[in-house]
Amino acid sequence: MSPGPLYRAGRRFAAEVADWPPEIAFLAAEGVGTDLLDHATRRARALGVGADEFVIAEGLIEEGVYYRALARRLNCAYVERAAALAPGFDYRAALRASVARADPRRENFDWLMSPRGGEIRKLLALGAGGAERFAICAPKIFSALVRAAGRRALAEDASFALSRADSRLSASAPQLRWSNRVTVFLALTVMAGLVALSPELLAVTSFVLSFLFLAGIYVRLCALAASPAPDGPPPPSPARDLPTYTIVAPMYREAGIAAQFLCAIRSLDYPPAKLDVKIVLEHDDQDTARALRAAGLPPYAEIVVAPRGAPRTKPRALNVALPLARGKLLTIFDAEDRPEPGQLQAAAAAFAAAGPRVACLQARLVVDNGEESWLSYFFSLGYAALFDVINPGLAALGLPLPLGGTSNHFRTDILRRVVGWDAWNVTEDADLGLRFARLGYDVGMLASMTFEDAPTEIDAWLGQRARWMKGWMQTLAVFLRRPRGKVRGIGAVQNLAAVSAMTSLIAGPLFGPFYTVRFIHDLFWGDLLAPATPTRLVFAALNLSVGIFGLAALIAPLVMGMKRRGLKASPFLLLAPLYLLLLSAAAWRALWEWTRRPFVWTKTTHVARPVQAAGGVRNFPASASAIKARALSTP
Repeated sequence: MSPGPLYRAGRRFAAEVADWPPEIAFLAAEGVGTDLLDHATRRARALGVGADEFVIAEGLIEEGVYYRALARRLNCAYVERAAALAPGFDYRAALRASVARADPRRENFDWLMSPRGGEIRKLLALGAGGAERFAICAPKIFSALVRAAGRRALAEDASFALSRADSRLSASAPQLRWSNRVTVFLALTVMAGLVALSPELLAVTSFVLSFLFLAGIYVRLCALAASPAPDGPPPPSPARDLPTYTIVAPMYREAGIAAQFLCAIRSLDYPPAKLDVKIVLEHDDQDTARALRAAGLPPYAEIVVAPRGAPRTKPRALNVALPLARGKLLTIFDAEDRPEPGQLQAAAAAFAAAGPRVACLQARLVVDNGEESWLSYFFSLGYAALFDVINPGLAALGLPLPLGGTSNHFRTDILRRVVGWDAWNVTEDADLGLRFARLGYDVGMLASMTFEDAPTEIDAWLGQRARWMKGWMQTLAVFLRRPRGKVRGIGAVQNLAAVSAMTSLIAGPLFGPFYTVRFIHDLFWGDLLAPATPTRLVFAALNLSVGIFGLAALIAPLVMGMKRRGLKASPFLLLAPLYLLLLSAAAWRALWEWTRRPFVWTKTTHVARPVQAAGGVRNFPASASAIKARALSTP
């Protein structure tokens, strides 16, 4: 007698159940269709992730629904909203292990768990009733509960972990407070020397400034000479070999561009099951939280509310997210960023090919609204020179380079090893780039672009640029501590290059216009071309060297950057002197702010760009592919 159809169907179902991973096989009893389970099994194995992570990240099963079903299967409690955790627990250890001890006085279970993948398989192997001492909750609920219970320690660590590890590495260190007043005094002294009638004081001032400028000019010209033509991105790694990638996005009052940001994240060509997105908001920014939820948070994204505390800066928000990061690699995107879809894959491939001491890769930042105003045009030129010419040259020479504030990609374990970001430095990117060098790590460039918009109004531009320069002052003051120790640690050449580059970023805008006026005066009405004494001959040679090579160091990177970026000359170039004067105004404002409110973060307001709603896919700038083609073909 041949087997009947019911028998054959039962055999097929048993074979399918045996083939499904344990972390989703139990869902068949919950009414989940076999087609979905088959699909999840195939894709999870192809990606090398837990099948539970796949179905949740792809939105096939809602996170809360899955973990509620898991709790039923284990016959244990399910925590949906609140649970009392034992006092004095280590929130970092709890987040790493996804296990926290419950308060025995207030709960009828001992441990709260939020397992994934292999951890779920171990629990299921215990059988029903084997987890009666546990309670299960969804990962986002677990994260919120742990952060709430450990908010005091989390807030302290976000603000002071670096200064506790080594106070000399933080801009908040009391022994650094004197440096801003000394800097102001020296700046005023230099200004007095430039306008002085005394030839002796003028000569000393010119001598000091010439050496400062020449050191920065030399580093810039060396970077220009060594700057390689942009390479194409490395071939992508197989999906199974891609690591989990954490994206941290600090936001404050960004409700207007929340939908644009989520469109940019959804456009990334990376397996959702290997994405871990942390959007960090301040506690009083409910508008941005509502806008993000209204735009539809993807299942792999989580809103993290920073605990109350000071300072209210971007690096502090980043420090709040760092203990939560699950990714082997981590990157930062600002709310207005529009990265190329393949950027994460390119970074993962580049890290796989790089040595273990490479801590960070900086993507190239591209201003997308360069034709909108004369300010944004000069902004786009500056970005082209920095990210397409100068920084690649510094990286090629093995010299320290200040990072950009976004689209820098990190090895998460190294980032934790260097204690994250300095919450008190308002250009945490530049500080971290130099700290990597100080601690023996390398930074490279990534052949991928991120599009963003530059300020188009003078007030917004001045506020942002003054914050940058104030942060560079903080960074230089921190870097100059214990100079002999840094020479032994990173080498004399690297140390001198870093100091020269950072000093020129500050001294150039501060004194450049005044130095130029004095240079022109001495050229036409002084003895610059016919010095009367040997001493004046030396000073004349220095001043002429600054004038000639300084002009070359200013113009040549801009021209090369324009060619590599495909930018065209514009009548706006006639406004270059006005732009340089605005840079000087921003530098003096930064110097004033450094003495009065060194840790205040000046917020830049962003405006949303048009996005395409269908499928959640954004529109790239029309010029993106053309820019990429030119970048790969132009020497």
